[in-house]
Amino acid sequence: MVINKKKILVVEDDEYVLGSIKSVLDDEGYRVSTASNGLEALSFYRKEPFDLIISDLKMPQMDGFELLKQLKLEYPEVFLIMMTAFGSVRTAVEAMKIGAYDYLTKPVSAEEMRLVVQRVFEKQNLIIENMALRKELEERFSFHNIIGKSHKMQHIYDLILQVANTDATVLITGDTGTGKELIAHAIHHNSSRKDSPFVVINCSALPESLLETELFGHEEGAFTGATKQRTGKFEYANKGTVFFDEMGNLPLSMQTKLLRLLQEKSFERIGGNQTIKVDVRVIAATNKDLNKLSQEGGFREDLYYRLNVIPIKLPPLNERREDIPLLVTHFIEKYNKAFKKDIKSISQNALNIMMSYHWPGNVRELENLTERAVIMAKSHIINEVDILIPNQKQRMEGLKEMFDGRITDNSFDEFLAHCEKTYITTLLKQYKGRIYSSAKISGIDAKTLYRKMKKYNIDKNIFKD
Repeated sequence: MVINKKKILVVEDDEYVLGSIKSVLDDEGYRVSTASNGLEALSFYRKEPFDLIISDLKMPQMDGFELLKQLKLEYPEVFLIMMTAFGSVRTAVEAMKIGAYDYLTKPVSAEEMRLVVQRVFEKQNLIIENMALRKELEERFSFHNIIGKSHKMQHIYDLILQVANTDATVLITGDTGTGKELIAHAIHHNSSRKDSPFVVINCSALPESLLETELFGHEEGAFTGATKQRTGKFEYANKGTVFFDEMGNLPLSMQTKLLRLLQEKSFERIGGNQTIKVDVRVIAATNKDLNKLSQEGGFREDLYYRLNVIPIKLPPLNERREDIPLLVTHFIEKYNKAFKKDIKSISQNALNIMMSYHWPGNVRELENLTERAVIMAKSHIINEVDILIPNQKQRMEGLKEMFDGRITDNSFDEFLAHCEKTYITTLLKQYKGRIYSSAKISGIDAKTLYRKMKKYNIDKNIFKD
């Protein structure tokens, strides 16, 4: 016999029937308790909740119907199966209307009892899995996973909070790898639509011939191969959010149809005449300049204005370098869990390499590099050797070019001084002469930075706008 941790309370005033049901369920390995009437069952449940109650309908003191009503009032999540004689089926159906999971007609066979109990627990497991998945999604797409303390990211947090509970269309722009889909998910999962579907449509992934049926669906016989009716993404996403990724690649013919849907909140399936009303929020993302594209005729101007109600522009990673240490820490924690590693931190030298890199692939590239570093690290600290920056050899050649190929003609101290001066000059240029911003990124205090500027005769004012 397999031991099963599921707890079942059987409520029946007939001792023979009660014993028979208990015997069947005991054989299945369930932990079975018994009660002879509704009042006794209610008392038991208040002391120790059960995974399932199987109750007779007609009993003294408190019948099954009254027991169900009271349990649902106090414990809305309770699962109860009602047992009834043939003549009371109508009452059992009424019980299902107020929350009974199912009913059984007496006499109940052992096989029927096993099957209906199995179905209940399969349903419960599905609910638990869905709840766990929903929790995982909420955690994954919560603000905690949009990492950044920079001014630009704080502004984006404020925008998300402002727009999440509206139905306004949102246009998210930014370079590849800046996290546009993560922002779209965050808007959805912090809105009143979070319990409805979030549907992603990649405008580059499907050919134009398939995109229309993907979005709007089709009727049976609408074209060759349409052997049955198909529901489109918009219909499926009703009450939820549709996210268009790479919107700049949406064909012009589909732009017209999307514009009509946004204006009228309705569409027809391909080959159909019935107008289908939908309630969806549209969020779009692109790494292209849709305004410029519309002026050049590559994107409908009216659709651009319809999408650009709430614009959110994500900065590239090299414009928010102060967020790199936070992001690295976040990714180390993430991949520690994924790979069962125990990386404690990253060395300052390794972090300096990351801080000085230009990150053309943005946050996505940083995450991939950190993931590799977590895997390859041989100690509890990520060191320079674990950081594989692309074209590292070329970057070393670049250092040689600072000395016109004559690096060996200079002392080591001269070489370091030249590198330090070049680094500080580049830093001040990037941050427009702002001392405290430059000091924060470099990891040295402002007084030290001032001292080094004086040493190398660097004037911050030449970098200001």
